[in-house]
Amino acid sequence: MDNREAKFILSVYRPDGQDASDRRFAEALNQVRRDPMLERWFGASVAFDAAIAEKLRVIEAPPDLRENILAGVKVSRVSRWKNQLAKWAIAAALILSAALGSLIWHNTRPAPLAGWQTQALDVISSLVRNESSFDAQSNQPDELVTWLRANDAPAAQKLPDNLDKLSSLGCKTFSWNGIPVSVICFARPDGGLIHLVMRTSPAASDRIREAEVKLIQRGEWATATWCEGEMIYMLALEGSRDQLRSYLL
Repeated sequence: MDNREAKFILSVYRPDGQDASDRRFAEALNQVRRDPMLERWFGASVAFDAAIAEKLRVIEAPPDLRENILAGVKVSRVSRWKNQLAKWAIAAALILSAALGSLIWHNTRPAPLAGWQTQALDVISSLVRNESSFDAQSNQPDELVTWLRANDAPAAQKLPDNLDKLSSLGCKTFSWNGIPVSVICFARPDGGLIHLVMRTSPAASDRIREAEVKLIQRGEWATATWCEGEMIYMLALEGSRDQLRSYLL
């Protein structure tokens, strides 16, 4: 037992000493004997409690206390329906607050990423931490696109305008649920990295869902996802969505 726990237990110790035989109190009292600072605190606490108890003993109860209590009970019975109404009002307010809170949480919670997007971020993180290596390396993005096409991997028909001006680091391919996915990593002018993830869309319904650019902030990652023809793209960087928007103009 430490001093903090001993203080917590002894804060309800009665000054007449009748709690000393209790096992928990006895253990706390042993801790008091081992620590002078705790012993001084305990002495002051017992003295304060004893003084308060003595003051309370000399206070006499009002002679009409019983009648006042009974009168209060009668008044509370008369206004019971008001109390019931107040309870219903409070309950309604709590339900409304819960509904509004649920709506706000639903509208502000982070949008979910698809499985292939989550795996892509894991692959990118592994590359950044040097836990895995690129399949091909070049500082020329066009060379990496050519390599991807030669290896039957998803590749952009045309890189986004603000990406083809950047130097590339390399590319990586992986499979998600049997669907091939490609990643090209670029170096940003500010010293950071930005990554283009590419995959084919196996169904028209997927292309419809991805028709517009979706910006999502998920922890330290900002992502933008859109569809062009039969390809689905995701642009990702460690930063804010505002940083990402500059590469989508």
